[in-house]
Amino acid sequence: MYETTMTGSFFRTKEIEELLRKSSTGEIDNTHDHVIRSAESLAISDQLHPLGSKSGLTWVSNGEQRKSGYTTYIPNRFHGFSTKNRVSQKFSEAFYNELMEANPYLEKVIQDSKVFELPAIEDKLVYTGEKQSRKEAEDARKLAKELGAKRIFIPTPSPGVITVFYPPGKAYHDHEDYLFDLSRELAKEYRSILSVDGVDLQIDAPDLAMAKSLGVDWTEKFFDVLAKHVQAINDAIKGLPSERIRVHYCYGNYSASHLTDPDYSKVLPELLKLKAGTIVGEMANARHAGDPLIIRKHVKEYVWPKNIKFAVGVIDVKSPFVETPEAVSQKLHNVSDIDDIGEEHVLGGTDCGFETFSGMDGVPKNIALHKLKSLAEGAALK
Repeated sequence: MYETTMTGSFFRTKEIEELLRKSSTGEIDNTHDHVIRSAESLAISDQLHPLGSKSGLTWVSNGEQRKSGYTTYIPNRFHGFSTKNRVSQKFSEAFYNELMEANPYLEKVIQDSKVFELPAIEDKLVYTGEKQSRKEAEDARKLAKELGAKRIFIPTPSPGVITVFYPPGKAYHDHEDYLFDLSRELAKEYRSILSVDGVDLQIDAPDLAMAKSLGVDWTEKFFDVLAKHVQAINDAIKGLPSERIRVHYCYGNYSASHLTDPDYSKVLPELLKLKAGTIVGEMANARHAGDPLIIRKHVKEYVWPKNIKFAVGVIDVKSPFVETPEAVSQKLHNVSDIDDIGEEHVLGGTDCGFETFSGMDGVPKNIALHKLKSLAEGAALK
């Protein structure tokens, strides 16, 4: 039987969405504790007992209920962002063309909106959010105990993914200066979360793959800086308990052809240099369902690190097709049957979160619950 988990964000309640729409910070403050607690309790319960089933996931999250997105709350926990000026990152024309080709109805929405605009950076960023991060972790610990969750984690961004969405402005000399300064500052959030016993940390690092897909304007090519992004994570978690740390990589939680995704055979060796205990990866959708073959080839030439577990994405969060338990089991065996890996190093997971940003989900909640039920049942098949 495999352990099971998902990737952080889950469907926010109507009350939470309303508060987030009114929030200027991307985060709900503590004056609404009762609403947050109710929403997080529901998110955890849905993971533990999808559709009322007796068994569900074994490693759950708080659903990111108090945040509008995994990166949008960042200005609320840092000093250095402008309170007036906003700016958008420059993504490649290839990315926009790929997105529009698959979703032509989005063209006018994107043209007429400021969806990618976020607070501009005016000065070097200094982390100030220890109290918020610790309280979030303490709340998660209490709910996990009350609801009977074996393990619970709090998602938080990697240093590199912040560089994806927030251009550095004139505060930093270059990309590397910006990246490693963020590494030093975000280490404070990581330590704050892990200071709460019984709570684990997930570092959301789509920069390790998605940044190539988006064509992010880093002034450097993706594969020239990928190793530095891994190092920035390792620097930030140095001295912290690796068995309580997971890192999630993905290619972007959006529906498109994903023809611009990076070559996994070049990404995988860098991922395996992470000092985290668990890697959470995207492998359920049609574009990346063949990635286990790349893993197999890599392991034949090298070895699988014995200190790293892999939460394999076996649930596609962008498709309404509900995987059968048998399909889940097969996808898990596609990785665990590889030499030197084995079931002890594999967990069942989802490709990404179900609601990465508030109100932006890929499938309806009821379908997501069916998917989680299949995940739990498939992981239990012999």
